[in-house]
Amino acid sequence: EKNGDWMYRYGMQRGNPFDPSAQTEDLGDDAMKASAYGISNLKRILPNVEKWTAEDGQSYDDLKELYGQVIGQYSRYMRHVRTNIGGLYEEPQTYEQECAVYTHIPKEKQRRAVTFLNQELFNTPMWMIDEKQAAKFQHAGLVNQVRAVQVGTLSQIFDFGRLARMIENEALNGSSAYSMIELCTDMRNGVFAELNSSATVDVYRRNLQRAYIERLQYLMEKEQTSYPAAFADYAGITKVDVSQSDIRAIARAELKKIKGMAASAKPSDSMSQYHLDDLVARIDEILEGKK
Repeated sequence: EKNGDWMYRYGMQRGNPFDPSAQTEDLGDDAMKASAYGISNLKRILPNVEKWTAEDGQSYDDLKELYGQVIGQYSRYMRHVRTNIGGLYEEPQTYEQECAVYTHIPKEKQRRAVTFLNQELFNTPMWMIDEKQAAKFQHAGLVNQVRAVQVGTLSQIFDFGRLARMIENEALNGSSAYSMIELCTDMRNGVFAELNSSATVDVYRRNLQRAYIERLQYLMEKEQTSYPAAFADYAGITKVDVSQSDIRAIARAELKKIKGMAASAKPSDSMSQYHLDDLVARIDEILEGKK
């Protein structure tokens, strides 16, 4: 009777959701649009945190806590967006309704999610780095705080289950699916953009690019963690036999492409060149161990 009335819809809550319309602390039906609004608000909030928490005779503990909460909220927005990648809508049905319970997220929406993450996260969010305020409550850590959000999101994007869903989507729906190869291409063009222009690679991007290589190594060398069936369903785990899937073949191809880009780039500063030489050496070590 209430089918189609969103006021009565309940989405299954999962530890690692694959349905972007059923996420905790999420607003709206478009995570990219909602998160863009949210980030605009955070950019207004962060410069004022010290002023809003100031109290004579008190330490900077409140400033530290609220600064951390801004970063935490930003990370939550990134999580809402990434769920669109390799995601499916889940709408419980009964026999007489004769509709699909699971529907893949449209290709364009998945690609928009990757574009958003490239622009808002992997392109270093310098607005989040307020050295003057941070110096009031920590002696170091800003570089690592940015790295942690970036690497956490990167690892979840290149998750075995998510990639398995993308491969299956392509097998079922062909060119209308957002494929793992397209994901890797879009991510590579964003994360390694400096290598196409021989620009300087700053410390934040160097950290991210190393993490990217390490995640591809993970895909090449590790197996999916085994979970009890009941827990896997609750957690949103999609099982896959990694060694027999396309995951490693694509990861190997990506490593070779990135190696070629790093070897060809000619940055003008020494640190960037050291970094690129290191990327080439790291990739060689991975590929020599997986021939």
